[in-house]
Amino acid sequence: MSATKENLDLLNIALKAAELAQGNILKYFQNDVGVEWKADKTPVTIADKSTEELCREFWAKETPGFGVIGEEFGIESPDAEYQWVIDPIDGTKAFIHGVPLFGTLIALYRRGEAIASLIRIPAMNTAVWAVKDGGAFLGSSAQDCRVSKCSKVEKLSDALVLSGTVNTMETAGYGEQYANVRRAARLHRGWGDCYGYYLVAAGRAELMIDPIVSLWDIAPYPLLFSEAGGKFSMLDGRTELFDANGKPVAPIYEGYTSFASNGLIHDEVAGYFKK
Repeated sequence: MSATKENLDLLNIALKAAELAQGNILKYFQNDVGVEWKADKTPVTIADKSTEELCREFWAKETPGFGVIGEEFGIESPDAEYQWVIDPIDGTKAFIHGVPLFGTLIALYRRGEAIASLIRIPAMNTAVWAVKDGGAFLGSSAQDCRVSKCSKVEKLSDALVLSGTVNTMETAGYGEQYANVRRAARLHRGWGDCYGYYLVAAGRAELMIDPIVSLWDIAPYPLLFSEAGGKFSMLDGRTELFDANGKPVAPIYEGYTSFASNGLIHDEVAGYFKK
């Protein structure tokens, strides 16, 4: 199968939005920006807010009538046929510490079906993206990219496993199970947030586990990993983030604990988390 022209055009709009986001974010990165702390004890900066505003303004011009679900400014036009989902800076804690392992996440859904998705890592000028039925790609831009495929490692014992903070897995009730996954793996590293997913989609790691996250933290991943030859799911086995009516299947705030893999070790890893 191949992507439709309409979907390719929408992908290009997503890629352009991510490039605009990168330019805006880098104005603030490793500079003295003020940090606010939300009620959930997560940080937010002017870079987060202004980047989401920039993308919303761009989409209002390029795709009028589309809805938006964003971390910083909530839901706009929830009943629209098409919905953009954005996390302007996934990994704000890394960002405020001057660590480059943060990114912009963008996904587009039509009646709950993923059309286009991407992870852009601004400080590294790189991205990985996918379009429905058109494959996944890795590079700095649509003009400078290559096909992106997950690795062919077949066993957890040979795998590089990534995660966010281990204590969050414990908070989610999976501390012992995740300790067993780490012990079974060849190598474990804490390269969390979207950078971990980026590495798995690029074929550089085999597993990323992400506990207690919100919809915008993971919206790009069902399509991205499907097109890259991997697999994405919740720990309970669900693979879809939206129902047939285009409504989220769980609360948009911290309603998910998910993992992505190269596909070949997915069932083995899932077995560690069965109750």
